Amino acid sequence: MTVDAPLPSVPRLIIDLKAVRANYLLMAARSGTAVCGAAIKANAYGTGLEQVAPVLAAAGCTHFFCAHISEAMLARQILGHDVEIFVLNGLQFGEAPLLRQKHLIPVLSTAEHIALWLEAGENAPAALHIDTGMNRLGLVWHRDVPAMTKGLNLCLIMSHLACGSAPDHPLNARQKACFDDVRAAFPGISASLANSAGILMGADWHYDLTRTGIALYGGAPLGEGGPKLAPVARIEAPIIQIKTVRKGDIIGYDADFIAPEDMPVATVSLGYADGLPCAASSGGGFGRIEGEKVPLVGRVSMDLSTFDLRGLSTLPQVGDMLCLLGDDLEALAKRAGTLSYEILTGLGPRFVRDYKGCSA
Repeated sequence: MTVDAPLPSVPRLIIDLKAVRANYLLMAARSGTAVCGAAIKANAYGTGLEQVAPVLAAAGCTHFFCAHISEAMLARQILGHDVEIFVLNGLQFGEAPLLRQKHLIPVLSTAEHIALWLEAGENAPAALHIDTGMNRLGLVWHRDVPAMTKGLNLCLIMSHLACGSAPDHPLNARQKACFDDVRAAFPGISASLANSAGILMGADWHYDLTRTGIALYGGAPLGEGGPKLAPVARIEAPIIQIKTVRKGDIIGYDADFIAPEDMPVATVSLGYADGLPCAASSGGGFGRIEGEKVPLVGRVSMDLSTFDLRGLSTLPQVGDMLCLLGDDLEALAKRAGTLSYEILTGLGPRFVRDYKGCSA
């Protein structure tokens, strides 16, 4: 949602485009001699494809990865024809002409994908996804795969790490060994294996093209073991009521929280419809008021949530802002039993979105 004037009762989502640029440049530097591509699927991980993609292009990104053809078409409209845009989910019957018209590159993951692309003719470029052990998308690798691709104009072979966030997991080494065999069977074609975590695992994982995703948006691919990335998304939600809840009274649906003593509580205009997980309710979630942490108490509702103000040095007033995400993105996700990916991509449409920092 975009508005011309501030709406004090509506939560705001502040996106720092300067931070996106800084994170891309950091990951590009960590990619060494490999080209650093960017994943902008799922509306640039919830931060806004239309605003983020031009910033990445201005920072030097030339390879972009979307999940669906609709995302890729929007990216092409925004970015023009000087970049390569890949469609990770491939194609279905009838989509090949549109992909060719928009100069989009399908990532072929099945024999059916290959047949559809060959039937469309014109020798347009395609990428090939090999399943090296994740068992999600991709052709299972065997020695007959190169023959299956005869007639394709392949510009990229790729696979995806299942356990990149745990660098010592034995599956990583098995996937890399398999991918090395794949690369040897396709000499002269660019190869890509590393996502954000893979980039941080070192040069042996980079090959020709890396694909950074969550790191662009301030998530930590390796948890506390990785580099410090700039926070990109911050929520500011207005306090719309403050009351004293008496000892023994309940807060929220199903009486999930019972006040252990008389306690000041703030009701905030933010709920699960905006992307605050219900799983962040009592016992885990938190926000900040003027930098001081305040626990979430009671169950998150669709439009509202409640926070314990007992630990604050000074009580806020109605209209003051409670902040979430920012540097606390990973901590909030962990306490909600989810991932920063899910938090970001679940940010709802009701926010007033405020883009700060550089623009393309």
